[in-house]
Amino acid sequence: MLARKGLPLDAVIEFKVDDDVLVDRIAGRYTCARCGAGYHDSNHPPTVAGVCDKCGSTEFKRRPDDNPETLRTRLQAYYKDTSPLIGYYYAKGKLKAVDGMADVDSVTRQIEAILSQVDVRSRKSESVFG
Repeated sequence: MLARKGLPLDAVIEFKVDDDVLVDRIAGRYTCARCGAGYHDSNHPPTVAGVCDKCGSTEFKRRPDDNPETLRTRLQAYYKDTSPLIGYYYAKGKLKAVDGMADVDSVTRQIEAILSQVDVRSRKSESVFG
């Protein structure tokens, strides 16, 4: 897609996460069936068990593929198919790692720092070649 638009690939961001924590985060999430408010079994349950904080509904739903078995299968496929790409982009100097276990604000700052470095390099190359 980038090549068709004549754009370079400046960076590849890898989110470093613990598999067990990732499975717990995804398998524990659910939403209110009426209003779509998001919850988590341990990290963000409704204030009153079984009652949506936003609309008062008592009906919740989970994605059928958000279960530990399916998630572990998906992780195995990810590692099998992605490992060669991680090495490839690392060798090209394009791979940047982000601590995906950090809080949202920290992850955001890490990504912004990577993107600002890419943006600075792109502007320098534009001024030299453009």
